[in-house]
Amino acid sequence: MTHPTLRPMDAFDPTEPAILHDRLSDTIITWTADQADDYRRASRPGGDGTVVWKTYLFDGWGDVLGG
Repeated sequence: MTHPTLRPMDAFDPTEPAILHDRLSDTIITWTADQADDYRRASRPGGDGTVVWKTYLFDGWGDVLGG
């Protein structure tokens, strides 16, 4: 289930700045496009709309400025 205030991970574009919610630590991660290639290569979608990448379990994203 996606974090209630954020967008679903299937709509996340790793080439754009964003904030992502990490379900494991219940924290917001600030995303820059610097790791977009690694994210595309190494991330794995979960059956519940989450995405596993490195030590994170992302369950939603939003625009950096909330827009």
